[in-house]
Amino acid sequence: MAGGYGEGMPLLVLARHAHTVPAVEAGTTDFDRPLSPAGHAQARRMGEFLASDAVPGTRLIDTVVASPALRTRTTAEAVAESLPAAPDAAAASEGSVRTDAALYGGWIPEWAEALVTIPEDSAGAIIVGHQPTVSAVVAHLADGGASGQVPRFPPSSIAVFRLESWDQLGAPDIAGAARPELIRHFKDDTSS
Repeated sequence: MAGGYGEGMPLLVLARHAHTVPAVEAGTTDFDRPLSPAGHAQARRMGEFLASDAVPGTRLIDTVVASPALRTRTTAEAVAESLPAAPDAAAASEGSVRTDAALYGGWIPEWAEALVTIPEDSAGAIIVGHQPTVSAVVAHLADGGASGQVPRFPPSSIAVFRLESWDQLGAPDIAGAARPELIRHFKDDTSS
């Protein structure tokens, strides 16, 4: 990306898992709910979008972290398979998607702690989690929640942040660390 916008600036992508099979139909615990067929397509489109040149630098994402719940892991693995800088599809099944238990059921402080585990030499990271926490973290990063505005974040949504450095995310105080450059939903998107 020599000479390109944001050269050398790390990217952080916060994502909500793709559409799942409804709990009533899944016949499993919440933790083990799988993606629906539509959710698999959404996760693939999310990965393809991040692997494109639509947002400069997203192709450089090399760190993928997810809640250990099945739906977030599956979403993260689909995204990782599309990203040129992330581990390849074969490695995805061998643990290239790192899980963080605090992302399942955790709130802003637990997410702040997860953010500081991103390697300092990472060019970009995506963290896949659950609602309502993901949108609350996006709002908290943007302005500490002072505006009271929480973005709409349906399944398979992303928020992209361009950072000066990973030091901006020094836990536990991540309030106002960065504003999202882009928020995009893949729920009904068929163009990607």
